[in-house]
Amino acid sequence: MSEKQIGNRKIPRSAWKPGQSGNPKGRPKKDVCLTSMVKQLMDDVPELMIGNKKNKKTWRELIVQAWLVGSYKGNATMFTQLLERIEGKVALPITGGQGEPLIAPTVAFHFADGTVIKPQRNGHKPLEVMSGGNGDSQT
Repeated sequence: MSEKQIGNRKIPRSAWKPGQSGNPKGRPKKDVCLTSMVKQLMDDVPELMIGNKKNKKTWRELIVQAWLVGSYKGNATMFTQLLERIEGKVALPITGGQGEPLIAPTVAFHFADGTVIKPQRNGHKPLEVMSGGNGDSQT
């Protein structure tokens, strides 16, 4: 590999010639991830004996049945998971420490002529414009 002189620094030249790829075999193939393997297997019918009968249900159907039976028998975790799959998770409100609504801090814009502008705070106050003040007084 030769070097290129720039000023008083020597910079090594690339090992690759112009137009030559540094990765001649191309991008490596991605491994099949666990999630996609599980999704494929969910529609398979496992060879199981349930009681005296041969199973005819898919893994997906067996899991849902286990959720339903567990929920019916009083397993709170299974019941919660089942409801979250059907209805979605319950949205939690975002509030302050004592449950009050969150209010963003007020930003006051001070201009050279002494005018101060305070934008509204979450719809609680209208826009305030005060001439020659510091913005602390309420209008």
